[in-house]
Amino acid sequence: MPPPLRPTLPATTARPPVTGALDAFWKSISAINDFYWRTLAGFDALRRLRPASATRPSDFIDGAIAAHLNVELPEFDRRLGEQPLRLHYFSLVDAVTFYEEFLLQTLIRELSSHPAFNPNKTAEKQANNVINGKYEQRAVAIDDALELDIVSLGSEHELSVDDLTACFLLRNCIVHSGGVVTTRELPTLEALVPGLAVGARFPLEEALWRRFLSALWKHAQDIDLLVRVGYRR
Repeated sequence: MPPPLRPTLPATTARPPVTGALDAFWKSISAINDFYWRTLAGFDALRRLRPASATRPSDFIDGAIAAHLNVELPEFDRRLGEQPLRLHYFSLVDAVTFYEEFLLQTLIRELSSHPAFNPNKTAEKQANNVINGKYEQRAVAIDDALELDIVSLGSEHELSVDDLTACFLLRNCIVHSGGVVTTRELPTLEALVPGLAVGARFPLEEALWRRFLSALWKHAQDIDLLVRVGYRR
């Protein structure tokens, strides 16, 4: 593990335990990961463990389920091949939702001890204002609200801020346009997929999906570490 960027941080063994918010986020990410691999295992079984004589899903799937899959095997397999992309999309949206819940809990807990706090507004309202601002500026807005310097100085967990921002934008793209890229997301996302164009559906492969979930987790770890040791930039 590389040495900390911030020499004032206490040694690992002297740091307070992680917050409940971070622990809950970790459990949510772990559940997403478990669901992902179990689902892929199901996809694999549907292809490899069917009888050689099968011509329709009803030949190897429970009848109550197969009744909703009334197609020939070639069409079944074509649709099955589309499901990993949908799985990546759905689980990414889930992960960002749980990350935003971590942010909300952390900001509500911490904001009142920082100069940006307005005593005439509730902490929850101010926290939501930070979270719901421009995705391209979210990481900076969090730094400003909590007096951190993750974007300007760097991450204690090797976070890529570019991946984090791309993750936010892709989540927005999935929710509002089914993954079809618009002019808003293109400048950021085309750096990850050369040749990507407006109107194309973003091809979220597993490797990039994992990078995005990693960015969410690393950013949460950075925030949690710095606030629980009382760090200020």
